[in-house]
Amino acid sequence: MSLITKILVGYDGSKAGGDKALDYAIGIAKTFNAKLYVLHVIEEGKIAIAPPDSTMYPALIDTMERQGRDLLNKAVERAKNQGVNAEGLLEVGTDAAETIINIANNLNVDLIIVGSRGGLKGGLTRFLLGSVSEKVVRYANRPVLVVH
Repeated sequence: MSLITKILVGYDGSKAGGDKALDYAIGIAKTFNAKLYVLHVIEEGKIAIAPPDSTMYPALIDTMERQGRDLLNKAVERAKNQGVNAEGLLEVGTDAAETIINIANNLNVDLIIVGSRGGLKGGLTRFLLGSVSEKVVRYANRPVLVVH
């Protein structure tokens, strides 16, 4: 019996957190012959360009979903090219960390992997850990690996 059979990696496509976290996730999944779930979360509440009641909002979400699917397709292809059984998941939610935790619980994964920071830099991220990774570490009820 393998200790790690299912892994969830949060993926935003950034070099800072997403790609490094994905590389670690692929390596661990390959080592343990584990299923890899690559999750991209679109945070509705962080879309400042158009309020939810705006007529532009549905088109904006559609565009973000299309971009998210493209990111996921490339990430899943990268994993599969290395012999890993991988699946992409796209979720729209109000909080990325809560979405990661909920999906991890629903899938009953053995390990969550997140990058220490996402694509945003400077004053919008926390000093040592990004706000998403910090919240996942703090509230997840399963092991979390944070990749710097």
